[in-house]
Amino acid sequence: MLSSSSTKYLCGCYTLCNYTGGLRKCVIRLKYNGRAELKHAFPSLLMAFPWWERLKEYETVIPVPLSKTRFRERGYNQVDMIFRKWMETAGKIYLPYGMVRMRNTETQSLLTKEERYKNMRGVFHVNKGLSVEGKKILLVDDVYTTGATIESAAHELIRAGAEKVVGITIASGAL
Repeated sequence: MLSSSSTKYLCGCYTLCNYTGGLRKCVIRLKYNGRAELKHAFPSLLMAFPWWERLKEYETVIPVPLSKTRFRERGYNQVDMIFRKWMETAGKIYLPYGMVRMRNTETQSLLTKEERYKNMRGVFHVNKGLSVEGKKILLVDDVYTTGATIESAAHELIRAGAEKVVGITIASGAL
């Protein structure tokens, strides 16, 4: 599945599945119920993704970060668990701490589309000491709904000098 709509900061966003059924349950359990072992459910989805060839020019991969508070609560970033090993095996430069989330935000799933965009404004920053100048970046996240989170992170990467940013998510529940 491909979200064909480019935005001001994203050159498109690919998503692998619809956010329904068993996949939705798996993501929720990984994300909110401490079921880290469920990370093993995702490599087969990534392997089946048909457009890797289109993305070969994107050598740098950055996961959307959690806030420090959420990371402490969960003990892991589920996005990192889903994508890291696969991207490293594919020969990508994987930067798990490429970005930081500057403040805790409300859980996006509880907000309207407009509230989601407002909630994410100015949240992300490229980590100190990292240059994204001129890089083509794959920005990875777990779920795409309104695009507010991934768009906000892409905005920061472009502001910091990235040449292009393309998103990849495991699932879409687009509103």
